[in-house]
Amino acid sequence: MKMAYSFAAVLLLAACLLFAGCTGTCTTMLYDDDNGKTVDVSKDCEIMIELTENPTTGYTWELTAPGLTYVSDEYVPDANSEGLVGAGGVHVFIYKAENTGIFNIEGIYKRSWEETSTDDTTWSATVVVK
Repeated sequence: MKMAYSFAAVLLLAACLLFAGCTGTCTTMLYDDDNGKTVDVSKDCEIMIELTENPTTGYTWELTAPGLTYVSDEYVPDANSEGLVGAGGVHVFIYKAENTGIFNIEGIYKRSWEETSTDDTTWSATVVVK
């Protein structure tokens, strides 16, 4: 019986991998440490950016990515911070590379009601879509 469950689990995993591969989607991940990085991306692939954020302080990421198609963005609290006041998480941004070319993603971490200053934390990446 145990062997039957193992076989079924292997078949399920293989089917998931097969169908995931058939969707044709590809994703390039970028994180805080990728600030200033240049990445090559295939046309029609997604770029997912995860940046550390703590909106309880009023600070949030504002990203611009002219030439890339905005798909979505969402704040995700840290899994271990449930019930902790003031705990942070990550802000996940997703863009799609629908056109070939060189595109810049730029972000600033600031309070929306404050003026932009040179002391604000920034993040950027260059995306080369082929």
